[in-house]
Amino acid sequence: MEFSELVRRRGMVRRFKDRPVEHEKLLKILANAVRAPSAGHLQPWEFVVVKDGDVKRRLAEAALKQMFIADAPVVIVTCADTERSASRYGDRGRGFYSIIDAAYASLLILLTARDLGLGACFVGAYRDDEVSRILALPRHVRPIGIIPIGYPDERPPMYERLPLEQLVHLNRYGNRVGLGGL
Repeated sequence: MEFSELVRRRGMVRRFKDRPVEHEKLLKILANAVRAPSAGHLQPWEFVVVKDGDVKRRLAEAALKQMFIADAPVVIVTCADTERSASRYGDRGRGFYSIIDAAYASLLILLTARDLGLGACFVGAYRDDEVSRILALPRHVRPIGIIPIGYPDERPPMYERLPLEQLVHLNRYGNRVGLGGL
């Protein structure tokens, strides 16, 4: 699929078929995720792959009872090793770069899953402390997103996007010249 088409067709899937995700596809997703950009090439991401039904159920409960997480064949929890970024960038690395870098990796997980014919959903609403406890994360590793993955059993809705003319500014915020003036 052409990249622009892939981006347009990516949607959040919350219903999955009762079919396992092949090991090769899971490895491809993870291999692409680590190709994300990162500040100082410090690669602060960590991934917890969850297949155990009880752990998925507990994650779903911690994610404000979003039980579709438990129904996915596999869940990848993207995490940020905040100290890896802090080692070079201090507080900015700990509180910003590590988070953004793990978010980039999460986006590559979503796009790769879609490219492989899978569905996925980024879940950012959860109780951080509870997710950390369930996954036994060290204090310096922070959960960034819970990503259930599987073969879609729904066609996710495609929502209208705000027009570019409302979002693009030239040289400074508020200077809207129209897209022809770029």
